[in-house]
Amino acid sequence: MSVLKQLPFVKLLLPLITGISLVIIWPQLGIYIQYVLYLFIPLFLIFMIKRRHIYQNRIASLSLIFIFTAFGGWLAYHANPKNNKQNLEKTGLNGIYLIRVTEIPQVKLKTIKLQVKVIGKIAKKNKLLYINELALFYFDKKLKVPKPGDEMLVKCRFISIPNPENPYQFNYKKFLKYQGIYYQSFVRNPQNVLDTKTNSASFIQNLAYRGNQYLLNLFKQNIKDSTALAVTEALIFGYKEDLPKDLVESYSRTGTLHVLAVSGLHVAVVFLMLANFLWFLDKRRYGVLLKTIIVIVCIWAYCILTGLSPSIIRAGIMISLVLIGKALNRHAHTYNIIAVSAFIILVINPFWLLNVGFQLSFAAVLGIVFLQQYLLPLYVPTNYFFKQIWNIIIISICAQIATFPLSLYYFNQFPNYFLLSNLIIIPLTTMVIYTGIGMVIFSKVSFILLGFSWLTEKLVKLTNYLVVSIEKLPYSFIDGIKLSTLQLILLYICIGSIIYWLIMANKKGLIFFLINFSLLIGVYCFDTLSLQMENHMVIFNIPNQNALIISDGHRSVLISDNLQAEKQMFYIRGWLINKRVWPIYKKISFKKIDSLDVYDKTMDFKLKKGIIYFKGSKLNLSWRNLGYNNIRYSYLLPMFFNKKLNYADNMRNTIYIGQQKSKRLQKKVKYFLSKYHNCVIYDITHKELKN
Repeated sequence: MSVLKQLPFVKLLLPLITGISLVIIWPQLGIYIQYVLYLFIPLFLIFMIKRRHIYQNRIASLSLIFIFTAFGGWLAYHANPKNNKQNLEKTGLNGIYLIRVTEIPQVKLKTIKLQVKVIGKIAKKNKLLYINELALFYFDKKLKVPKPGDEMLVKCRFISIPNPENPYQFNYKKFLKYQGIYYQSFVRNPQNVLDTKTNSASFIQNLAYRGNQYLLNLFKQNIKDSTALAVTEALIFGYKEDLPKDLVESYSRTGTLHVLAVSGLHVAVVFLMLANFLWFLDKRRYGVLLKTIIVIVCIWAYCILTGLSPSIIRAGIMISLVLIGKALNRHAHTYNIIAVSAFIILVINPFWLLNVGFQLSFAAVLGIVFLQQYLLPLYVPTNYFFKQIWNIIIISICAQIATFPLSLYYFNQFPNYFLLSNLIIIPLTTMVIYTGIGMVIFSKVSFILLGFSWLTEKLVKLTNYLVVSIEKLPYSFIDGIKLSTLQLILLYICIGSIIYWLIMANKKGLIFFLINFSLLIGVYCFDTLSLQMENHMVIFNIPNQNALIISDGHRSVLISDNLQAEKQMFYIRGWLINKRVWPIYKKISFKKIDSLDVYDKTMDFKLKKGIIYFKGSKLNLSWRNLGYNNIRYSYLLPMFFNKKLNYADNMRNTIYIGQQKSKRLQKKVKYFLSKYHNCVIYDITHKELKN
């Protein structure tokens, strides 16, 4: 009880998270959540005033739990623009809208991507119907790139964010939904945009934008290597638009991706640099207070500059609370500080609870805070250098123990050499942050700037080289691991049980671990065996590419016209991992299907002259078999066959699918295939669909 009394925000955070989770799972609960507040707030006040008996204290405490549970649900309900009295859907999705740019625009290859707040819609007699809902805009590159805060009148039509067109593909619609974004619009005609010459950005937004643009120009002018420039931008101020995808994958596979996402590590480095730089204030009157104010202001300026992600806000709040506590000679419990930061973040945006960065950030910091105290004393180096190495090793182990279940759940891979990579990369990236900040401080002193620029570029090149080298080591990572939500929960229970057993030396922890580990293995085996009994033929919808997967539950065959294209894996990888048939067993090129003769007895799979025979089904992929010549493969229309195929299935008939990228045709083909499973032929000459 004494510990719980020191952690008031922990006791408030848990019901808040419960309320948010309940409304996210069952949105209709949000309609009635306010009545819970009406009931329990008076009840809490009554029993707080009359706290004469122990049961009255308990009722007051229980009422407080219900209040914060309802408060969390109320936040989640009202954070969803669908529940507003007036939104885009209710006012119509076509017309003239007043919009305000809310974030720094992203200049893409063909478009300018904007996140905007739709202030309102221009109705009859120029009346403005207020909406205040976030949306995405894609402007043609002919249009002028706006700044955050710019207000414009735009004539446009909004469309819903599309669902993923392939099974288990990254759900961008769901990702945007939890940011309060449901609609997007494409504006290609410059005449449909009228600049109102108004910028309503706050002082902080203007400061962040100008600082961001200044840093971009500074680094682009002084770092010549494009890859080194991209990594430097990501490391210093979180700009990731220029990062090559293959390099990001290398950082991910070595367990060092966190250094590219500005997080608590970066804030801690900036804090230590400021604290060491202002050391002389500690010996002056009111110096500690002045130092605290300067450091907090600088820390939050850096947080604003880097975009205020959940991990950055968490680090900023925690450092600020610790500094304020020290300045006032007050000691705050670490877990309470963590709970305060989580509480504030969720009040700002309750849907950040589902943010991967939020979950990984808090899991990592909790793991470090709890486990470090038990692991550090296992070895006490006498040498300063070895002591720093030992600290990095322990921090890496603690963070990895706390976050690897989430990493498996979201990213399906585990870096085997995470200790080695973090031991090398964290010191190097820390030096890059120092030299990068040196570039900013001495940007007006050319010869010093030149030295810092040269050193920064060399350090980043060395970092990239080492990351890629570690990735190329044998068995550097395990890929294709799939965890269900139930398995994730069971895995965390297993970790908690084994830690409890090791720390408390209590056999109950070991028994609980063995029970849950048995359940985890049982669930995994049941899922795997169930999937191994399924047969699949999946034609994927990939723009301008053809890809077909044949799977018998054990192995998978990919038939594609571009076997080396990484773009395909974005659409296909999720399905392969979820069906436990990753990696791909065999790859066949579409360009050779007319001449190939492939047979696999174990899969009951055969490819002969453009026709696939699989489990009693026949799929024709060759134009030659229908008498057409000189046809270029450009697009294969999608349809998913996720049933357990058997000889009674009508799919035994030949299925031929055409090539034109036509949404109307896609709907027709999907309709016929899903309803009849008969021979479907698309005649490219007459453009008719025959069944």
